[in-house]
Amino acid sequence: MARKLFYWIEDNGRNEFSAEEWENVRRLQRWYNSEFFWTAGKLNFSPYSVFPNIEIQSGSPDALLKRIRERREELRSKGMSEMSIVNALEKEQLVLVRRGGYREGSLASGFTRVADNEYNAYLVCEFLLKASLILPRAEISCCDEGRFIQWKDIRFVRGSVFLTVSKAEDASSAKQKIARRHVFALVDPRKYDRHPYYRTAIDDFQKLDAEERKQVVRYWNWLGYGNPDAVWSEEHAGIDLNKRVEQFGIEFVAT
Repeated sequence: MARKLFYWIEDNGRNEFSAEEWENVRRLQRWYNSEFFWTAGKLNFSPYSVFPNIEIQSGSPDALLKRIRERREELRSKGMSEMSIVNALEKEQLVLVRRGGYREGSLASGFTRVADNEYNAYLVCEFLLKASLILPRAEISCCDEGRFIQWKDIRFVRGSVFLTVSKAEDASSAKQKIARRHVFALVDPRKYDRHPYYRTAIDDFQKLDAEERKQVVRYWNWLGYGNPDAVWSEEHAGIDLNKRVEQFGIEFVAT
């Protein structure tokens, strides 16, 4: 599977947000998804996962989906927020709702598949940074399976970024990154103007000779886990998300 960035808001009794605040996050997310070129997946931050209630509703699944779409549009035309619409559909037993999204113990969660597109990784984190300003009473946690984020787990809080540390020996390394503002890799967007879409298969692989196959499979970074483009260097040309962060800090967490 291709590399992903995961993001979530823990349901810890301290984090909270209103339906109006989340509606603004949803609008921002929709703008990012439509404005930029995504090659493996798009932003999918949500406070719920919604499924058609096929166990209770009669008729074919296609007919139920059509009914849900029509009812959703009807409610949207009345000016209802997305969260209110989902609550109404659930009350009418048209859908089943999993609160918090895909991740257990969350108020909202999601992930974006980016593979080796470091500019898409940049866009995910830029979106989360802006979303943290819209949600001032919530901490947005994030982790990158690749190397754009140069730390295992971070949290976006009101325009600032905190590196989570669980071991005493981690603190000194985190402090060095914070002092040098080297938490996010530099990215040159021009390198990704014509970046290919992520694929899970290689066309006509069986027709390739042994040497051609070796050339194809030797470079595995199209999955994005060890992409050498995700580096921090003062000589590396690109945009720097570190400069957009209000401040960096350390947050100690229990193991």
